[in-house]
Amino acid sequence: MSYLVEDTVKCDECGSYDLDVDMSRGEVVCGDCGLVIEDHASATENDNAGTMWGEHGFNTPTKDESKIKTGSKGNGLGSYIGRPGEAKGKWKILSNINNQGIKDMHPMAQATMDAAKELAGKDNAMKAKKVITLATVPLEGEKAKALKEVASDEEIILPKNSVCRKKTRGGSTQSNERLLALACLRAHQERTGKINIDWPQMVEGTGVTLKQVVDAAKVVMKYLNICEKAGLIETRADRRTVQFELRVTEITNTSLRLKQLLDGLDESLKSIIMDDYNQRLLRLGEPTLDASPFSQENIEAKVLCAILFQIACESFGVEQGRLENIAQAIGRCRNTIKNRLKALRQKVASGELVDFGVLSKNH
Repeated sequence: MSYLVEDTVKCDECGSYDLDVDMSRGEVVCGDCGLVIEDHASATENDNAGTMWGEHGFNTPTKDESKIKTGSKGNGLGSYIGRPGEAKGKWKILSNINNQGIKDMHPMAQATMDAAKELAGKDNAMKAKKVITLATVPLEGEKAKALKEVASDEEIILPKNSVCRKKTRGGSTQSNERLLALACLRAHQERTGKINIDWPQMVEGTGVTLKQVVDAAKVVMKYLNICEKAGLIETRADRRTVQFELRVTEITNTSLRLKQLLDGLDESLKSIIMDDYNQRLLRLGEPTLDASPFSQENIEAKVLCAILFQIACESFGVEQGRLENIAQAIGRCRNTIKNRLKALRQKVASGELVDFGVLSKNH
């Protein structure tokens, strides 16, 4: 059962006030972006989402939300001054969660979470936490029963049991943990579009191949689809929504990386360049899937950002906007950016494309 959180509390990720509390899992979840804002122990011994992280009534959350230490008896919700009835927002609702005994973290769940943090960063790992939970810890009680009912005759295999078979995967314990972590991240990306990962770059040096990640993600997705039917995870976003979210995230992240190239410049000049760059994006209607005059050109979002940033820098004579620097910042070769810009300008010159002036210098 879920309850709406008081509207004075908002999501740290997207700013939405559409927050719900899942009493069975002890979670406060953003209804817009899916971020688990608070993740505490469940009220029943059959729930696996909170207890496998050690998040129970006698546990105290640490600053690292991906790890929970076992501490002295408490309510597991942090401090609140006043009588329980006076608690507000999510604290009031979460204070109703029944506190029970201590349960240790599930070792495979924590190992997978740690691998996800190491490979993709804490923010991405936390977004995929629920997926990692379901993929690594066997369901029990009513949830296991519900899963079996919706699966009908379909075989139910816990993803970690399938993905981490050394005989079929040929990997060490570490590579299995990394493979499962990457599979969970990719599955969450495919379901929501909320994680932006450059997969060819991501798998470099991990000991696993991109094909292994794709195959493992299919295993996780199949299991999550059954869980969705049983009401154990949020409904998957439609394909177009996922694609749009991925483009938004990629443009945002790429813009931040490009902005870092301007470090050391006068703040006013930096602001002028970024305003010029952002205006070029806006003139193209970005972020968008099909409303830009360049939409039919199938230009990767980060490459488009690189092109516009280079032109903005050139407009103000800034050396930091040299193609070599930009290419390195976005993880693409300089010729990719150079050739794309050349082809676009040729089409604009011939009248095949309208660019609203974004490919021209301002000065």
